[in-house]
Amino acid sequence: MINISLPSGLYSFRLDDLQELRFSKYTLTNVFEKITVPQREACIELWTRNRVIHSKQEALARTDQVCYFITETQTGKLIGVNTLYKSANHSTGNGVWLYRMFIDPQHRNTRIMIIGTAMMLCFSKMYLADRGLKGVVNINENSKLRRAGTARLFKRLGYRKVGEEDGKEVIFFEFDNINFVTNTLIPDIQ
Repeated sequence: MINISLPSGLYSFRLDDLQELRFSKYTLTNVFEKITVPQREACIELWTRNRVIHSKQEALARTDQVCYFITETQTGKLIGVNTLYKSANHSTGNGVWLYRMFIDPQHRNTRIMIIGTAMMLCFSKMYLADRGLKGVVNINENSKLRRAGTARLFKRLGYRKVGEEDGKEVIFFEFDNINFVTNTLIPDIQ
């Protein structure tokens, strides 16, 4: 069992922050299974403008998978999202949540990627683990995510490498292997 402190260096938020967190110049809002029509439209625009998804129909379908909506706090402009979707047939041998994240290239930085991923992991462990799936899987398509420093960050978040699929690294955050604990040594982050 891995005990992960909340808040900590990587999980720098409290459980109360899982619905909405202001971090640096960004706001992360949980929209899992409650995304609005304007938020769907913003996702479609973000994905099609950046050529992540080419079909508006496919983009609309993917909006059902959005977990966190990441906006610039000052402007309210959508700069990124992360998504979760169920997969029954996977290299872990279990039903899992598959995870993806897209951040607009002009806003990409390691810290927003880590905070967005950490919030999704904490939310999924706290609120989705009882849905019969075993955990969260990332299939790291981007070679930058395989660098030693990034691999250490993923490990500190609670992931472990479980193999490769089509030359892409597969990492797994197994719900039964993770325990979140409140860290009383670190003051609340505001």
